[in-house]
Amino acid sequence: MNWVEDKIKIYSAAALFNGREAFFNSCLVEGLESIGYNVNSPQRDGFEFGNLIKTLSGKVEIGRESLIAKNIIYFLDMGIFIPNSDVVLANFDEPLDEGVVVESSYAKLMGKFVVGLRTDVRSPYGSPDEVFGGVHSFPACQSDKFISHYMSSRTTTEGGEQMKSLVDKIDCTISNANVVSGGFVPKYVTSNPNFDFVLKGAYLLFEGVKDIHSKDGLNKIVSRYIDNEKVLSQVLPDSV
Repeated sequence: MNWVEDKIKIYSAAALFNGREAFFNSCLVEGLESIGYNVNSPQRDGFEFGNLIKTLSGKVEIGRESLIAKNIIYFLDMGIFIPNSDVVLANFDEPLDEGVVVESSYAKLMGKFVVGLRTDVRSPYGSPDEVFGGVHSFPACQSDKFISHYMSSRTTTEGGEQMKSLVDKIDCTISNANVVSGGFVPKYVTSNPNFDFVLKGAYLLFEGVKDIHSKDGLNKIVSRYIDNEKVLSQVLPDSV
């Protein structure tokens, strides 16, 4: 991660499984970066799943590559990206993404400043005029601040203007909260065995790896996982 240390760091927690989602995320991330934020976006800065599977192939038991890849990604997002961020920006558009719900809750417990975001007019859990814009209140309540932002985007020009307006809203929200750079993790987090396990697991996998996307970096991470699998696999549930 080539972060400039004095810039506020944002982790973009959002669904990223189709072109619509990925394009929106990219536009938002680029908008935030253009006004001076450091942003970690899993779809850009995380692992390309296929490359991770390819690196694992032949080194682990056939059929286990996917599960191990998911575990490594879990340690990256939960043990590196979120702890080292100052702000977690959680997209609560429909359908509500399970990963975003977990990440926003985890960030809230870690003491990060969580900004909930919703552009969706669908309101399965209330009215779009309510404070949470119709999203389920439980995940929405993980937010310190919540932004509802309607985007009709009838043309690309209009969409660009509405995206800029959204970026400005997020910037204003962070500025008004007096968030400072530092990626601070409170002491109670590191003394909590559940957090501590993920932080230590991430350290085992990624410490000193300058480029997690390079062939050398991927090989180092996979080798470290294999060497420490007995410990790192504890994050996975037992099957019954």
